[in-house]
Amino acid sequence: MKLPRFISAILSWYSPYEGANGSPRRGRVPGASPGDTKRDLTPSVRTELVRKSRYLYKNSGFVRELVSNMAIYSTGDGIKAQAQSPDPEWNRRAEEYFKQWSSRCEVTGRFSFEECQSLICRGMDIDGEYFVIKTRDARNLPSLQLVEAHRVGDPDNNGDGVITDAVGRPLAYRMIEDARTRDYPAESVLHIFEPESASAVRHAPTLQHSINHILDEMELIAMEKHAVKDNADISRVLKTEGGDIEENSDFSLGTPSQQAETSDPVTLQNIIGGKLVALKPDESIESFQSQRPSPTFTGFLEHLRRDSALGMIPFEFAADSSKIGGAGVRLVVAKADRRFSHRQLILVQRLIKPVWFFVVGDAISRGELPPVSGWHRISCVTPKKVTVDAGREAQQNRADVELGIKTISDHFEEMGADFTEEIERRARDARLILDTATKYGVPIEMLWKPSGGSPLLPMQEETSRVDTPPKA
Repeated sequence: MKLPRFISAILSWYSPYEGANGSPRRGRVPGASPGDTKRDLTPSVRTELVRKSRYLYKNSGFVRELVSNMAIYSTGDGIKAQAQSPDPEWNRRAEEYFKQWSSRCEVTGRFSFEECQSLICRGMDIDGEYFVIKTRDARNLPSLQLVEAHRVGDPDNNGDGVITDAVGRPLAYRMIEDARTRDYPAESVLHIFEPESASAVRHAPTLQHSINHILDEMELIAMEKHAVKDNADISRVLKTEGGDIEENSDFSLGTPSQQAETSDPVTLQNIIGGKLVALKPDESIESFQSQRPSPTFTGFLEHLRRDSALGMIPFEFAADSSKIGGAGVRLVVAKADRRFSHRQLILVQRLIKPVWFFVVGDAISRGELPPVSGWHRISCVTPKKVTVDAGREAQQNRADVELGIKTISDHFEEMGADFTEEIERRARDARLILDTATKYGVPIEMLWKPSGGSPLLPMQEETSRVDTPPKA
């Protein structure tokens, strides 16, 4: 027999687990009994979270910085796929074909594959998820259609737009197209997100935990700015013991008529310059100095921002690193790099590899590429990692490559370069140096390492040949 929730909560009181006990000094924790995440994240709740998250991205510089840092350091100039089949020549042709396709891979022809990666990475933080439909363009070639989170749903039935089977496997996605809906089979749709729960079907924005914090911060700053403007409009304050001001003249304030006539301030001003004000003995004028915003207020705002950045990237990385030392900076950068690496893993598994299978598999079926064993095996080259010790790490990296601890291919991948392209460039450069040295009759060192050799004049060359005795 299932007990009502309030009875279950009462029975949990006086538990050895302090967190389960109730208290009149604490508010009630919202939410129903534990259940599947899809029950908590209903379509209406998710829509409201996405609406507020998009508003913050448009209007909060701090949110824009968080989202932009994640996209820039995770995708950079693009995550590149490298073929790993046993045939090197086929790998070169496949990579060249995929590179050409990537230049305008989106169905509208506006975005390259690298730009699509950046858009998807941003959408994962703002909306919590992104959808990509594998489709074809007017030439019947593979193409990608980007679909934002608000375009997936079932408004007629208040559903989340994901049709699943008995075990929760997606069968189709319902897309909202103007005034109607259309179902796309699950095998043609890429649902890109960072998994946080096995029972979730849709996913909330990454910044959902900090929405109220950032909204409060924006409202507090707006009100504080208004107060600062009001204070800035006050230049001086007239202080009196009684608090009353008699308006007898512009210069003599509240001077009783029975007292002796005071000096004329205008006459004195003409004699000695400046401005003179005649005050009563119990009056004084002081310059007004505003105390807003106070240091306490600014510290409160920093607390809100720190809590908002938790769960995404470190606050010091996104906003202010002036309060931490060298060791702290290294720790913050290492934590941020781990976060970027995790996002890259999600993009590789849920976007890069499926798109490679789609594009290269289509090329093989149409005869553009020959079929080979292991055509689906790829590795991905991510952008260069962020670092704070570029010089020291570069020196250590060279030592690791020379000792064989690290391969040259790994070195180029960490630099964000393609190993095959770099080796080809080095070979072409070496061939050009050899051919040029032979053509002009100069030592190779003069071209490869100019400081290591010196040219000989024609007279010196003749003397060298005459004076040098033949070998026995």
